[in-house]
Amino acid sequence: MDELFEKIRKTADLLERSEYAVVLSGAGVSTESGVPDFRSPGSGLWTMLDPELFTIQGFKANPKAFYEGGAPFVRMLGDAEPNEGHTVLAELEKRGLVKAVITQNVDGLHQKGGSNKVLEIHGTLSSASCMVCDYTVSIEEVAADVEEGLLPPLCVECGEPLKPDVVLFGEALSPDYKEAMEEARRADLIMVVGSSMQVSPANQLPALCDNLVIINRTSTFYDQQARVVLNESTSRAMRLLLEELDKRG
Repeated sequence: MDELFEKIRKTADLLERSEYAVVLSGAGVSTESGVPDFRSPGSGLWTMLDPELFTIQGFKANPKAFYEGGAPFVRMLGDAEPNEGHTVLAELEKRGLVKAVITQNVDGLHQKGGSNKVLEIHGTLSSASCMVCDYTVSIEEVAADVEEGLLPPLCVECGEPLKPDVVLFGEALSPDYKEAMEEARRADLIMVVGSSMQVSPANQLPALCDNLVIINRTSTFYDQQARVVLNESTSRAMRLLLEELDKRG
């Protein structure tokens, strides 16, 4: 326990000394909101769904199967609420200690939790677009069509299937990735929060900064070079970090 609090204090020191701290978040931030990650044995999405359905080739070949497989996940995200990990990160931004959140998540929970500058490098599940004419609708409209059995939901402009604005396997990353690289290069501290850093090219971003803090339940490729490694849930680590900062006034 003493070691944990010493790491929390060191993280607070690094944050307070930093002039431009950036957060890189992954699925571990949202698991405590009931959103499954991708690879955990028995609970990860890829143990429940066929990853081939979620390639761009799979979507184009069979958009109906894509929606049949993904509909439960969309409903799950619709019910999810931000947890303490999200809200504390938003508070750190409000205090000027965090300048941006770069996230691999598509659930929108950072924004719901109060963060303003959020770069969604894997896209967002808040909307869907037509790949032919770029017509865009809210995910709520798509979900309503799915609930009514309209599989796949179709563009009202040209009749082609609507695709959620998430990055599928085989697609380029969202335009946010370019800005994320600029933020990572500018940063004098990157906090990796809730990510095992297994997915490329997101896992290349920490290499752009010399000062790293890793907050993740399991080990990552960057642990050896990080200034602090906290193998804790993100919500607990964030709560303890905020309490430490509050004690300092």
